[in-house]
Amino acid sequence: MKKILFSFIFLSFCFLLCSETIDLNTASLEQLINLPVTENQANDIYDYRYYRSFFKSIYDLREIPSIDQKTLNKLKPLVSVSHYDDKDDAAQRREEIYYLIQRLGSNEGLQEGMSDVWEDYLITPRNINKLSFSEILNMPNVNAQDAAAILKRRAFGDTLANARDLRRTQGVTHYSYTNLRNYVYYKEKPVQNRLFFDYQLKFNTEPYESDAVEMYKEQMGNWSHKTSSYWGFFKMDDISSAVMNKIRVRYQNEWKAGLMYNSNKGEKNFLDADTKNIFNDAKFYLGYEKEIELLGRNYLKIYSGNYRATYGEGLVMENTDYYSPRKTGYGFNKRIKGIIGDVSRTREYSLKGLALDWRRKEFNAALFFSIDKKDAVIYDNKGDFLKDENGDYVYDADSLLIPIPDGKIDDQDDAFSYITMTRRFSDDELISAEDHFNINTIAPRRDAVEEKLLGAHFEYSPFIGTHIGFTGIEALYDRDFIVPAGDDLKELLIKGDYFDKWKSTDNEISSMYSTYSDSTRYGYDRNYRRVLGLEWQTTLNNTSFQGEYAEMSLTGDELKIGDDPKALIISAYSLFNDFYVLSLYRDYDLEFDNPYMRSFAESQRFDDTIFEKLAYASPNTLLSDIYINSAQPSAERGVYLETRYRFNTWMTLSKLYLDIWERKSDARRNYRFEGKLDFRPIYQQRFRLRYKQQQKRNEDDQDRGKSLSQEAEIALTSYLSNRDRFILGYVHGRVVQPPYLSIYDPGEPTNPDSIVSMAQASTLTHGDYIYADYTHNFNKNLKIIGSVAVWKGLGVSFWDFEDVNLDFNHDDRGYKYWFTIHSRIANNLFFSIKYKYKKQMTRELEFRDYNAIPDKPYYYKNVEISETSIRAQLDWKF
Repeated sequence: MKKILFSFIFLSFCFLLCSETIDLNTASLEQLINLPVTENQANDIYDYRYYRSFFKSIYDLREIPSIDQKTLNKLKPLVSVSHYDDKDDAAQRREEIYYLIQRLGSNEGLQEGMSDVWEDYLITPRNINKLSFSEILNMPNVNAQDAAAILKRRAFGDTLANARDLRRTQGVTHYSYTNLRNYVYYKEKPVQNRLFFDYQLKFNTEPYESDAVEMYKEQMGNWSHKTSSYWGFFKMDDISSAVMNKIRVRYQNEWKAGLMYNSNKGEKNFLDADTKNIFNDAKFYLGYEKEIELLGRNYLKIYSGNYRATYGEGLVMENTDYYSPRKTGYGFNKRIKGIIGDVSRTREYSLKGLALDWRRKEFNAALFFSIDKKDAVIYDNKGDFLKDENGDYVYDADSLLIPIPDGKIDDQDDAFSYITMTRRFSDDELISAEDHFNINTIAPRRDAVEEKLLGAHFEYSPFIGTHIGFTGIEALYDRDFIVPAGDDLKELLIKGDYFDKWKSTDNEISSMYSTYSDSTRYGYDRNYRRVLGLEWQTTLNNTSFQGEYAEMSLTGDELKIGDDPKALIISAYSLFNDFYVLSLYRDYDLEFDNPYMRSFAESQRFDDTIFEKLAYASPNTLLSDIYINSAQPSAERGVYLETRYRFNTWMTLSKLYLDIWERKSDARRNYRFEGKLDFRPIYQQRFRLRYKQQQKRNEDDQDRGKSLSQEAEIALTSYLSNRDRFILGYVHGRVVQPPYLSIYDPGEPTNPDSIVSMAQASTLTHGDYIYADYTHNFNKNLKIIGSVAVWKGLGVSFWDFEDVNLDFNHDDRGYKYWFTIHSRIANNLFFSIKYKYKKQMTRELEFRDYNAIPDKPYYYKNVEISETSIRAQLDWKF
């Protein structure tokens, strides 16, 4: 009886196995491998569906060369074919990697132009068996060791036939493999004669950042009235939203074109702008990329219009408006090196002209030319000439007439600096405000300088993973860039009563580039700026070494090394199974003022200068934009160390870094440390501990610029079903500063009981921040993410990420909440909308609570303490 029962159960089990066939259109690779086929045949079936098309019937298996009739007969009773969606392969890939496209489409700022390129690779992958070292390295989150490992395998004549081959390539890390596999294919081209179209609309009502608000609200007159600031004069409480329209079209991976018009907050959109402004302010490009077999593989690029050029470690050329601290070139701080089309929101440092790029296995050569007008700060230095008491003109030591200002700013005046304006006022608007505020010395202007830039790059690779390259740029100007010396500079930038506020950090201003110098060290008079650089990289086993050295020509002797302002950066990256180590050294001279420099640094140029700290003493508060939107790194020298270590499956030191550096402007020494430890006892739960400490001027306890800031965070992440997630976190921050003299309670000199100047102990400011983040997937086409946060700062500020952008919470107490809905409305239509509400107790309000509000019109009476904003994005792709 037992044998009969056992036989019945066994036969029933076999029947169930036979009845549950495997669907060829949905089966995973592991399921296919379990079929009575070889591993190579299973991979071929998977690749056919992934790169060519879904199966219409079982007999489509015969189109795969490795599947013969005998194998098909074995598979017939074991497999089935479900209904398939009649889409082309690009639409299928878009369906499968929707989450990646969503992430790339939401990128902002520095990553924006790069995301366009990576998205193209997602939809139409490139053959991994033909890509060069630099082309593989340009893929997201791929390092030099991985690229070298792939090329070394190919050098032995081994072809990567599928994703499994890529994963099993010796030296390729699992992390790089998981990122790279979606951007490449292995056999024939998956798409032929296909036109692609992408349209993107972004709408944003978010308020200006706090630094810009303070700049616009700073009083320009001696009266307390709403119109005594730019904010009140231009009625910036009620201004238009930011709108961006972008179109990209390409034919296969060869012909490419793009058009973008962006209007920042307060500026006219393309519906209101006149035809001339649309043409001048829009960005566009037409590109052609072609692979040619001529004595080996040649890859050619030709771009006209706006393009992006990036080489080396960013010392000589990387044209973007956005600054990124601690940009190592690895991980999320990646650079796409070479020439690409540019319809990002980079405006001031965009290049417009013609670019050529020729790449072979052993070398790469590029030539690019740009003619574009740049916004700049100009100042009155072209009036009459100085005369002595006898009425005769006075000459300087070089027998040149000495000019004196004529009391107005016009097209004949000199340029002081490039500037990226937060709100790009028209020249007529600027002039009207200057007349109102009686500004007649220095001011920003749109398209004030015509820049003609010529650049070239040559790179030679003697063997796999090693190259040496040369990059040079020369920018010619139609207007002189002159930075006055000594007291003349102070008089230009600071009101007379505040000259004593000039400090050593302002050396970064006096060291700015001039096209004219009468100093004994330099002594030149020209209309250009020239920068030359040498870069290198080599890969040795699991370690890559790279660096760049650059000089900016001042003496004109380009062949002599070390006599001009210079910049150097070198780094080494070692990769192991469970950890990596990155070490980096940089040294930038104070006079190395290259506007296209985007290398590693802790702070941006003009940090802690009068452009940041002294807006109230400036003759024109808009000069603060020179610092607020600076994209250049500051002049500094330092060592940076970073590592990650995976102890085991449940504990990982996800990131640990230490940076020790010296600021060149005032020789201030600083350090910054941060560590993150992840503890994951079970897959669904993760605890994160984070600690950060930074000290400024750590060698002098009595200096007023000394400070010690510390921040600790603990967060619990719960991974729920359907890829849902919930995060609960707490952050505590504190800042310790040295003693200083203070006037308080109430500080009246006639009151004998008041203490006018009393040395206090170290000042401690601290604060707490509590937040909860959540992600909920309703289905594969609808998702919502959001956060709720409350804080009490007491002088401490907190940064946090809100989906795709960074928010700065600096007021003493407040709360906020926001949520973003991501929806795929149709197969080719994607939409997201973000709503945010933020309420805070501002310091201005506390000031009014303590002091009596004057009877006359007072601007700060109308300060808002709550913000509501909407951010929407629409993407149409086919």
